[in-house]
Amino acid sequence: MCKKSRVFYFVILLHIFFICEAYAQNLLKEWEVFEITLASRADYANPYLEIAEEKPPIVLARFTGSDGKAFGKIMEIPGFWDGGKVWKIRFAPPATGTWKYETFSADKGLSGRKGTIKVIEWTEEEKNENPLRRGLITVNRSKERTGRYFTYSDGTPCLWIGDTWWDWTNSRIRFESFKKLADTRAAQGFNIGQLFFAGNGWGKESSLLDASFKNPKLEQIRKVEEMMKYANSKGITVWIHAWWSREGINKSIGEENILRWWKYVINRLHAYNVIWVIAGEYNMNNYGGFQLDFWNRLGKIIKEEDPYDRVLSAHPTPPMWSGGADAPQWSTAEAVHNEEWVDYNQCQTGHARWCNELTPEIISRAYQMEPPKPVVVTEPWYEFIEGNPTAMDIRFGAWSAVMSGAAGHSYGGGHVWRAHLPERPTGVGSWPMDTSFSTNTLLYPGALSVGFMGKYLRKLEWWKLEPHPEFVNENPSHFCLAIPGKEYLFYLRYGGSVKVDLKSSDPASEFTYEWIDLVNSKEVKKGTVNGGKVAEIKCPEDYPGFVNFKDWLLHIKRSEF
Repeated sequence: MCKKSRVFYFVILLHIFFICEAYAQNLLKEWEVFEITLASRADYANPYLEIAEEKPPIVLARFTGSDGKAFGKIMEIPGFWDGGKVWKIRFAPPATGTWKYETFSADKGLSGRKGTIKVIEWTEEEKNENPLRRGLITVNRSKERTGRYFTYSDGTPCLWIGDTWWDWTNSRIRFESFKKLADTRAAQGFNIGQLFFAGNGWGKESSLLDASFKNPKLEQIRKVEEMMKYANSKGITVWIHAWWSREGINKSIGEENILRWWKYVINRLHAYNVIWVIAGEYNMNNYGGFQLDFWNRLGKIIKEEDPYDRVLSAHPTPPMWSGGADAPQWSTAEAVHNEEWVDYNQCQTGHARWCNELTPEIISRAYQMEPPKPVVVTEPWYEFIEGNPTAMDIRFGAWSAVMSGAAGHSYGGGHVWRAHLPERPTGVGSWPMDTSFSTNTLLYPGALSVGFMGKYLRKLEWWKLEPHPEFVNENPSHFCLAIPGKEYLFYLRYGGSVKVDLKSSDPASEFTYEWIDLVNSKEVKKGTVNGGKVAEIKCPEDYPGFVNFKDWLLHIKRSEF
């Protein structure tokens, strides 16, 4: 064999060696899901019922970081039953480097599995393609505006732009329909999908436990997991709650079943990019028959069970609904703000114009609470058939919330919130829904506007801006975010003009400004103004020259800033 041939074959063998080595070490990237599949030897009548509040998990894996950023880190990850004799353990490595793992169980079929995974970092370009490669959503703990907004695990600010996907766990919904939803919302600028993963959904087709609450519907659960994985691949974090409210569930479901399902959900889903929500539509008082001490206890259990300590909150019922009438709480800030398990506050403003008008007041009250915690409206007034409400109402809810200190906003409407689809049409009751499928309600103008809000704010260092309603002079829309003397963002619900006090700035300093037409989601006019004075900046379109009023955004920034 000639020298060149030997070199060629050596290179090929070396290449094969590195491929095999990477395979043996399970090479993956930070926050990718690594899964171990095991087969039990023991026969269990119903492994799901082995889960109990005080009992340890049947199988556990210990992951130990041996070098790189993972060095010295130890994570113990419970496994879960996936039908028959199959058990799985999922792990999303939170740090680069080498991780060694070993499984432990009294069942010899589940114990003694050992291995190594090598974790490398995503490139910055790959992270920009999908922000979930930066990790889980958490609360900002930096010195700058601590507790006011969300970040990913690596500290990158995360603006919450959510959509309500409530009933998409229904067994009749096709994956292709969900793919269209996730693709569209991701392209529009949404990064949160609010989904049921409920033991008791809206009817048996949407429940992930059977009627006895003793048996998980594994086939349906796997189908929903594929949806969640796809949403994650599009940069969308999935907000899930494990139970939906029903009157008297303390008796019809019971504490033991509620706790068991929650532990199973955590063990099964914790490796995905998800957010826990303790319950859907609870007034945190006694709706469902449970008193507040039960919810506080459940919150602590969820925190203890989750190996990643992700953010947790509750989805409240507003006073306008019968379930919330005896506990008038528009947000969790009014009931459980100081509980350690509450990482951020959620609001439901309800479904009427008068409720929508309360949005800035509700957010402002939560924003003023101590210690600071992010606050988000996770169920606003829904957008239905055109005119009820209008896109302008949707924009008011979204922009007035953010301008009052919210860490983002959620949208709801059209066919999406109810999962009204050709393969699964729903009854609409008193809701003013478009029951036909001739209109693509994913493209409702309010949805486009909320998506645009996310895209526009992400072009700014939005996390540095704070509410300053006092900066709005001679305009009824007292909505302003600012870094005084440097940058201002005004939301003008009816257009008009704003007088901006720039007297404290050097007269030689220059400020640039731009007007954004929120009806058409586009920038329409730019200009400059000098400091050292009160500057009046007029809207590009105003009465009587333009009879149909619009809502506008005005962005002003010091040129050298």
